Amino acid sequence: MKIAILLLSTSLVACQSSQNSQHKSDSVASIESGPGKIVDSRFLIVPGRSVGDISLGEDVEIVGKMLGKPDVSDAAMGKAWGIWYRTDSSIKQKEEIAIYSAYRDTSMRVKAVKQIRITSAEYKTQDGYRIGMAESETKQTFPGMEKVSAYLNEQKDTVTVFDSKQDGIGIEFLSGKSVALTVHPANQPINATYLTLHPEWKALKQK
Repeated sequence: MKIAILLLSTSLVACQSSQNSQHKSDSVASIESGPGKIVDSRFLIVPGRSVGDISLGEDVEIVGKMLGKPDVSDAAMGKAWGIWYRTDSSIKQKEEIAIYSAYRDTSMRVKAVKQIRITSAEYKTQDGYRIGMAESETKQTFPGMEKVSAYLNEQKDTVTVFDSKQDGIGIEFLSGKSVALTVHPANQPINATYLTLHPEWKALKQK
């Protein structure tokens, strides 16, 4: 099952689970985004809170019912990354959504969503920010953004990670353009995870 399942199952999941509709309770189906523009709630990014129909703190089992089995996964010590790919002939690279999860509390009964990472430009914030925007535009939208790390990816290109910790959003840049976005709890750093999403990437020393 691919990312498209997330989009097709919105209405069904909203009816089946009140937990999955927490961030919808005070929102509308479509939200204004800039002059004359509307953001469909299925594609809405809310920093520190949610991406589309997936919310931070949500039971991972509910997310699994929406997305199906992940294409790639890694788990250790009760924590896990799951990655779902979407292949579209109109784009050069596979789009992905990745979910980082861990036990919700010390009872160790429920695993909850801790971070949500996307690479699709279909999603955007209420004020219109989306993947593919320049670093200068990003800093205007999130003035608290600070560089936290840099990596060499599989193609030996440098990926720079910035984080607006107070807002709960981190953004990755390649050649000056945003290529991935991670929603995490506000006032918690993006790199506060036990597992590494891309262990094959080489970390570069901070200057």
